[in-house]
Amino acid sequence: MSRIGNPFAALISRLQRARVEDQSIAPRTRPQPAPTPSETTPARPTTFSPTSLDAAHTARAGFNQADRLRANLFSMFRPAAAPTAATSAAATAGNTQTVTASATPNAAIRDFQTTTSTIAITEDLKTTGVRVDVNIAHSYASDLVVKLRSPEGREVLLRNREGGRGTGTVSFTANPSDFNGVSTKGNWTLVVEDRAGGDVGTLRNWSLALTGARPAPEPPPAAGGRTVTQTATPNAAIRDLQTTTSTIAINDDLKTTGVRVDVNIAHTYASDLVVKLRSPQGQEVTLRNREGGRGNGTVSFTANPADFNGTDAKGEWTLIVEDRERADVGTLRSWSLSVTGTDRTPPPAPPRPTPPPDNSPLLLGNPSNAVPDVRQENNYLIVRDQFTASYNRADAKPNWVAWHTDQSHLGREGRGKFDENSTDNQLPEGWRRVTTFDYTGSGYDRGHHLPSADRTASRAANNGTFLMTNVLPQAPDNNQGPWERMERYVRDQIRQNDMEAYTIMGSYGEVGRIPGQGGDANIAIPERVWKVVVLIPRGDNDLERINRDTQVIAVDMPNRQGMRNDNWENYRVSVADIERATNTQFFTNLPPEVQAALREKGR
Repeated sequence: MSRIGNPFAALISRLQRARVEDQSIAPRTRPQPAPTPSETTPARPTTFSPTSLDAAHTARAGFNQADRLRANLFSMFRPAAAPTAATSAAATAGNTQTVTASATPNAAIRDFQTTTSTIAITEDLKTTGVRVDVNIAHSYASDLVVKLRSPEGREVLLRNREGGRGTGTVSFTANPSDFNGVSTKGNWTLVVEDRAGGDVGTLRNWSLALTGARPAPEPPPAAGGRTVTQTATPNAAIRDLQTTTSTIAINDDLKTTGVRVDVNIAHTYASDLVVKLRSPQGQEVTLRNREGGRGNGTVSFTANPADFNGTDAKGEWTLIVEDRERADVGTLRSWSLSVTGTDRTPPPAPPRPTPPPDNSPLLLGNPSNAVPDVRQENNYLIVRDQFTASYNRADAKPNWVAWHTDQSHLGREGRGKFDENSTDNQLPEGWRRVTTFDYTGSGYDRGHHLPSADRTASRAANNGTFLMTNVLPQAPDNNQGPWERMERYVRDQIRQNDMEAYTIMGSYGEVGRIPGQGGDANIAIPERVWKVVVLIPRGDNDLERINRDTQVIAVDMPNRQGMRNDNWENYRVSVADIERATNTQFFTNLPPEVQAALREKGR
């Protein structure tokens, strides 16, 4: 009988030998940055291709014989998962439910770029706990910043460039408490940023476990009444023999006909607690009085006290949590208050806003309701001499730019240039200010929203179009092809037919980021670019002259190469199509019947 060898023993033996051989591998040295290309060289895509990046990944320093043998051994005992599969499940315990889901994107992580993966949660729970498990292949863990983004856009840092050189695998678990009190429903996104050069990898898989309570239905309002709901997430400590409070303000002047309170507390001994609600007039009602004994660590309940009926709802309502014993402490995570009642005085009619003057960029309306408030940093209104824009701090580019053009703007002034004066130093203090040099070598044009050729009456006006807050990364074949021909068409209408144009241009989607020369510009590269143009004969009282028959042009184009010779009219769409894609609303300063007619135009 011939002797049959054991393949597993042979593989393990090879792995042990490879570990010894790997000790002699020299430490990694970071590659030096490439010389900055000359500004006189046109911006073109260079060597970026998925094939070359994959080759760099397999040849990177640190991916050695032992790594390969470990991967082979692991694959013999664990079946491979489908590359893009996502699974979810839900479990219920008492008043608390846990929803779990996972994704296996196997998505490439490239130098100085951001990789994302999304899990959709359909269950609508009020979150009390989050667990994230992440599995990444990467040979240099401290290149990576990993974040979790909730459906309403809140981002929480899970891992911040920790670990140095490792085993080739970056696997970890995080339990961020910052999401407590938010709804679980919607798209949760894992964001992986590679902040250094020299190593790339793969986001293999990740899973999400969300624990929370399902919101109970709102009480029906009284006849002729309405319900106002407010939520607070104090995450306030509950200490032995002390009192914790949290306040919610109701601004509506209602005569109360019903009150509902939902409370979520973390505490290991429920019967330590007395919970009360105090009205704006100082009346206190006990909602829970030392009930429950030792539980599962969560004290969640709903109360509908009738004692407040007939009182004034307007003012501050206070939740009071008293811990009456020693040895157990906890946290007031969140609570919500729903007050139902009838209006004491009818609310005044909102004043009709005064429209901007003729030729204002926002004469027809503000499509995203942008305001000059730094707290609204991703829809921040900026007003410059030549244009008005909604600026997005996170994307380091505008959401949209609006302007007005007539024959008074068109002259014989030559085209200006991007230089050190292009940086917009009027952005708020502490915000990243993109420079023209951040685009150098990116492969993308510095695409104008307001074209330089729309402002040729003076040198100062033309220079105003070269501010970086009027710029987005635009594929050369798009910018220099159908997009430029469409811009020229609009100018021809203005010159030849004595028209004036109200224009809004923007972009949406994302295909990557430009890191910039300093490595931290992080400019979002949009997937698509759009424009809406309203053309009317030159004159006065423009709002009154715009009607159902007014000429409207709307286009939505892919921001990519390979389309230089395309006809721009192939990309005409309706204004309503752009509104749905961008979650904006145009023409809000026009009468409703005119708005409805113009939204269906543009094709």
